[in-house]
Amino acid sequence: MEGIASKEQRRLAALESYNVLDTPREQDFDDIAQLASTICGTPIAVVNLIGEDRQFFKAEVGLGVRETPIDSSFCAKAILEQDFMMVADATKDPRFNCNPLVTGQPNIRFYAGALLKSDDDLAIGTVCVLGYEPKQLSEDQKRSLQALARQVMSQLELRRTMQGMSHDLALERRLSAKRQIRASKVGAKNEELLVNDARSKAAHDAGRIGIFEVDIESNDMIVSEEFCRIFGVPSQRNYNASVFQKLIIDEDKKTASEAASSGDANAPLSVEYRIRRGNDQRVRWVARRAQFVEDDLGRPSKMIGVVIDVTDSKRKDARIAALLTLGDRLRVGKTVEDISRIASEILAEGLSVSRAGYASINSATGNLFVEFNWLAAGVPSIAGHHALNEFSATIDRLDVGDTLAVPNVNAASWLEADLEAYVALGVRSFVKVPIIDRGVLVGVLFAHDSKPRFWSKLELDFAWGVADRAYAAIARLNAESEQRLLNQELSHRLKNTLSIVQAIAAQTLRNVTEKDAVAAFNGRLHALSSAHDVLLQQSWSTARLRDVIGKVMHLHATDGKIVISGPEVPLGPKAGLSLSLLLHELGTNAIKYGALSTDAGTVNISWHVSDDSEKPILTLKWEERGGPPATEPERRGFGSRLIRMGIAGTGDVEKNFTPSGLIATFRAPLSLVMELGE
Repeated sequence: MEGIASKEQRRLAALESYNVLDTPREQDFDDIAQLASTICGTPIAVVNLIGEDRQFFKAEVGLGVRETPIDSSFCAKAILEQDFMMVADATKDPRFNCNPLVTGQPNIRFYAGALLKSDDDLAIGTVCVLGYEPKQLSEDQKRSLQALARQVMSQLELRRTMQGMSHDLALERRLSAKRQIRASKVGAKNEELLVNDARSKAAHDAGRIGIFEVDIESNDMIVSEEFCRIFGVPSQRNYNASVFQKLIIDEDKKTASEAASSGDANAPLSVEYRIRRGNDQRVRWVARRAQFVEDDLGRPSKMIGVVIDVTDSKRKDARIAALLTLGDRLRVGKTVEDISRIASEILAEGLSVSRAGYASINSATGNLFVEFNWLAAGVPSIAGHHALNEFSATIDRLDVGDTLAVPNVNAASWLEADLEAYVALGVRSFVKVPIIDRGVLVGVLFAHDSKPRFWSKLELDFAWGVADRAYAAIARLNAESEQRLLNQELSHRLKNTLSIVQAIAAQTLRNVTEKDAVAAFNGRLHALSSAHDVLLQQSWSTARLRDVIGKVMHLHATDGKIVISGPEVPLGPKAGLSLSLLLHELGTNAIKYGALSTDAGTVNISWHVSDDSEKPILTLKWEERGGPPATEPERRGFGSRLIRMGIAGTGDVEKNFTPSGLIATFRAPLSLVMELGE
């Protein structure tokens, strides 16, 4: 029994034998497509040829494109059926209910196709009709569609016969010319090359590989049909190399061969470069592999090789790289406009479109606002306000969370209400990804193109990836804004609370005879208030050690009395509050008994982080100078206990009472100092 792979190879070979792929439109086939649409009453009809990885439309009505990838093809399923296949409602057919053309744009519901079969019973394509609503064909309509398929095959058979006769005549002429020069060694070598070319032509065409041969002396080229298709020039055998050199992007011309470098065999033989196709001006990546052929004297006389269009793989790699770096770029964005600009540039680059951007939606005011749009050369900007009712059909679908991928706005019947607005903007095809927040449409990431084009699943996946990251970045900005407002309110309420506590304390303790205790209590409240001020400025995440020290010690001494030195060290909330109370007690004692009790006294506060262990340690040193001799207190109160607890309660404290003043050293693991806590 013949294997599936073997049969598929025979089917592709049969298709190739008709030499019809990538040929221009012809009236005979256009008439058949129009008849199929009229007879079956459908908006779309196609004369479709199924290649290895794509389907080529020899004729079409209602699509506006000439080829699409095979992965979303209805007709690829049809060639596995017997002569005729009909899908009345694709949403209810398990073979197609997950197809992106059914679940998304253009929302295909109905399909019917009659097979195109070669004379050895191999299916090479279909004559098919499609619609946006469920449908059934009558028996007369089915027979008519099959009759039209037979007419297509008759046309293809006639073309092949005529081409064969022309080929035989041309072959005879070439053989006659070859016999006249076969006696020479150079002629024999050239003949061998031509024979090899003939043997490999079918394989190269099947693999979409273009073949070329450059005569170095004249700079003339012999090229294959696929070579012409890749470069977007009319299909003919002979060209001057300058025609293709002019299509190379200026920045890449040094990479590709020039006539001067080819002459001495210095041109690179394996290169990749960009071209701007002659017919549609689209930029494509081309990989070239070549070798030189020498004459009898050992001089390079020809360059022979192949070219392959590698744009898709290049773009795929670029999209993956873009998504990997997009998150890092978005994190530096400070405004919605920054986010829009970064996302638009990445989306435009990944999809190669003429315009891309982000629009915020305000249903309450009936407006959309394009924050920023990336533009190709010569494309007008649409930044600013637009009325939502100009795009009512589009908004209705975006509002329910649908991602829209429209290959041709003129062929999408559901888009009729918005067509005038899109035409005015120069849009022929687009992708739009909605941004939904708590069930409400708040924005849309869009990509516009000035020409019809089919959007592949890989392109849609890329657009979704960019939209997800842009939405996360915008949500981050909104959250940070809300956090700032919350912090401001928290700061206000905290200060009010501390003021109330101080007022209650003053009222409650007004008759207390130990005024020092009351003053100590008020001082500790001030120290806590200072620490909270610093933490609130940092959104209650981390404060800087220098800021906490400066804020607390400002309450105890004027500038010049306190010397602060040390590296930047972040403090968590727990360590920040602990250190504030500790410094307050040290400062209070210095004012009463130590260096700050004299005009000449100073306090030096320094710190460093050890880096000689796996667990870095913060060491903070309090050193009093120029004051009275320090003596250990006989009575230990609450303040002394606070000091002995150390930073964040570690208890790692060393105190020295020297003739010049108190020296206290505090140590704590850096991880504990930086801990955010619960």
